[in-house]
Amino acid sequence: MVGDRDDWRVRTEARPPCCRQDALAKRILVIDDDPLICKIIDVCLTKRGHDVRVFYSGVEAVKYLMEETPDSVVLDIRLPDCEGWFLAELLGKLSAAERVPIIVTSVLDPDRRKINKFRPYAYLQKPFDMRQLMGVVEGSLGEEASPDGLPTAA
Repeated sequence: MVGDRDDWRVRTEARPPCCRQDALAKRILVIDDDPLICKIIDVCLTKRGHDVRVFYSGVEAVKYLMEETPDSVVLDIRLPDCEGWFLAELLGKLSAAERVPIIVTSVLDPDRRKINKFRPYAYLQKPFDMRQLMGVVEGSLGEEASPDGLPTAA
């Protein structure tokens, strides 16, 4: 077990100086009910200079989305309190002026009907390679990624 879910979720304010986010950091929203997956994604994206916000349920994410608009979203489809596709639809309505890229992750086989309806930036089936996810996230932000999924130097 990774520990209490809330002990590291909001740790962006308490990061050491080497990891603090600057004004240009991209805000990535991670919505997944698996604490281990969330922790790994959080660490990987934070090391790349992004401001990561993690939520374990749809209700938590909706509260956040009513106040803030992320630059990209990593979204699990199977959440304990709602279907991820509902959040994809909500995000599309909340950010109608600017489309937020959504990277869908799921253990389920892709549902072509829903993919065509919600048009996510990418669909990664679990288990996925973390380098692949990092490359897709960087691509969704308009940043170049190398073939191994790591960002290239600017």
